[in-house]
Amino acid sequence: MMLGILASLTPESVEKFIGIEYYLTRGGGVGGVIKSSPEDFQTWEQLVDGLDARFAYESWTGLREGFGDQLLAVMWKRGVDTIRACTILAKQLRIRPAQIGVCGIKDKMSVSWQFITLPAWSTKPEGVEVGGVIRVLPIMHVGWRISSERLARNMFEIVIRGPSDGAEAAQGILEELRLRGVPNFYGHQRFGILRPITPIIGRLMIEGMIEEAVKAFLAEYSPLECSENRMARMRLLEDFDPVRALEYFPKTLRYERAILRHLARRPGDYLGALRSIPLRLRRLLVESVSALIFNKTLSRVIAEDLLGVVEIGDLVVRLDTFGRPEPGRPIMVSEANIQQVERLISRGKLAVALPVPGYLSPIPRSRKGEILLSILDEMGLEPNAFRLKICPEASTRGSLRPIKITRWSCRISELDDGSIKLSMELPPGSYATILLRELMKPESPLAFIGGGNVNSREPRDIM
Repeated sequence: MMLGILASLTPESVEKFIGIEYYLTRGGGVGGVIKSSPEDFQTWEQLVDGLDARFAYESWTGLREGFGDQLLAVMWKRGVDTIRACTILAKQLRIRPAQIGVCGIKDKMSVSWQFITLPAWSTKPEGVEVGGVIRVLPIMHVGWRISSERLARNMFEIVIRGPSDGAEAAQGILEELRLRGVPNFYGHQRFGILRPITPIIGRLMIEGMIEEAVKAFLAEYSPLECSENRMARMRLLEDFDPVRALEYFPKTLRYERAILRHLARRPGDYLGALRSIPLRLRRLLVESVSALIFNKTLSRVIAEDLLGVVEIGDLVVRLDTFGRPEPGRPIMVSEANIQQVERLISRGKLAVALPVPGYLSPIPRSRKGEILLSILDEMGLEPNAFRLKICPEASTRGSLRPIKITRWSCRISELDDGSIKLSMELPPGSYATILLRELMKPESPLAFIGGGNVNSREPRDIM
């Protein structure tokens, strides 16, 4: 069993482990921490038709008229991630989690408002509340199921506590980012900060090593996670007895406990055990391998000073009015169209993109493409590997992701206690922590979950 990969993880090594190795800006950063409490990180959705989740929740007066077999609702949650919230809500409503439609996944350590769709018959007109951490208010009946296609942007109000510098210093870094662009890395929470396990499990799933994937999910421990969780995983390694493990595994490790319960009932059924966790999570595990490859590739693109360079052979995608890549075939940059492409990029109509690898991924015929292929080679993978033979429902076709965050905005103000407040807008799929990383440049990414050294540092590896 391949375990022990995370055993030597340190706060300083987390970012390299998830493929983020460089800063783009030259400022020293303002330091500080975010998410000292969920209220310090508030986020909500806006849809393409202008609906605002926070406004819809705060101004709610009851169920409006509408037609269809789905119920559009707004879900407020505090201190619970979207996948877990859907699982809790589904149990409360006696439906399957897959029957709940969402636009995207919101982080655990936050207060968030997001749109969901439910079967029209599943909840009462007054909505539902679960444990004071989830509340769902129905808006209207609709004839469609919500998905990421309807999400226009994510909004954020974020407080940086204990900065070593003020809003003026942050404003200087923002100006540089407006000039050079923000690298569109997958953020830390995509992998896990304290226990970045998702690409490890996903890689084992890709290789068909389902037993090893399940055991890694349960027993791969990180020195950064809390001692209760770590000791439970280490104890499981001694005898791997799922029945006994249910007695001591913390109740907070809900997915692990679901796997253990399945193995207690059906010893040796590792595929069934993996399928006891939500399909969204199984797909996320495989997609996190693709995200890691993208991050590693983007880091080398920055290292070679290619982030702002349009090369012949690059792939570019068309952007809609919200800065989202439009569906359809990408455009390959050639000698004949490069000047027009550069013009349209400057106007926000096109963006250079890299594959987030899957079994149908096109590869750029440029230096950026060469870097991607070298990363795949180093990892011993090829695009077709993402078509899983075992657990095929977790396969990924791949996608194209702009290498810079498109259509973003950030406004800064200073609070009375010296903290910095940010109002931010980002397109779907981009991470607030990536922009915050450039502004804060903390000693370690633990600053993004309310802990770690609050002092800023002079940045290393700046390009």
